[in-house]
Amino acid sequence: MQTMGDLLEKVRELGFYSFSRESADKLFPWKIKDIAVRSAENDETHVSVFFDNELVLYIKYFLNLDPTETRDTCEFVLALRTDLRSRIKYDVHYSGYIHGQGYIRLKIQETENRILQRMLEEFYVPALKSIYKPIIIEFKGNYSKDYFGAQADSSRGEIYYSPLRFRSEHKDARVWDVLARLQQLESLLREPQIRHSLAELDLQMSFLPGVMWSGI
Repeated sequence: MQTMGDLLEKVRELGFYSFSRESADKLFPWKIKDIAVRSAENDETHVSVFFDNELVLYIKYFLNLDPTETRDTCEFVLALRTDLRSRIKYDVHYSGYIHGQGYIRLKIQETENRILQRMLEEFYVPALKSIYKPIIIEFKGNYSKDYFGAQADSSRGEIYYSPLRFRSEHKDARVWDVLARLQQLESLLREPQIRHSLAELDLQMSFLPGVMWSGI
């Protein structure tokens, strides 16, 4: 298995074997910790494969009604679990301008409390962006549309590579290069200054009314 395209073929093959752990053990080069399977809407099946080395495959199998796209039946995200945590759930990743300059894509979990949501958008989002702004270029991929990102909530944190499916240009990326970048980004987010800034922002969030009980 050399490229992300090779990994995609392993993912497709797993779909032929009812997502069994025995099949996953034979297909993937990393030791399996657990597999979770759930059905979603629109004839989709979501499968999460957890490995002992903290890698995770998040796979989506879908029904493609286009007879010319017989190989485009699934996509996956490769992620690395970290000790990154956040009181407010967020997802941040690199996104490229047409001229090659990068900017930040940031999403936070929405809450039904409108006042709290507005406070988060006016204070938390700009503050979090300012922390990631100096380092977001490091999350840039090697192709025109690929990227790396980070997400965190109160129970888990992950650094991930952009979703990949049959027609993705970055399926030619080498698996070990992607793994090296994930490890590199994990080390970057462990730097004391960044961790301190994230922890300080998280502490400030605890003083906002409703954050502790809202379940964000």
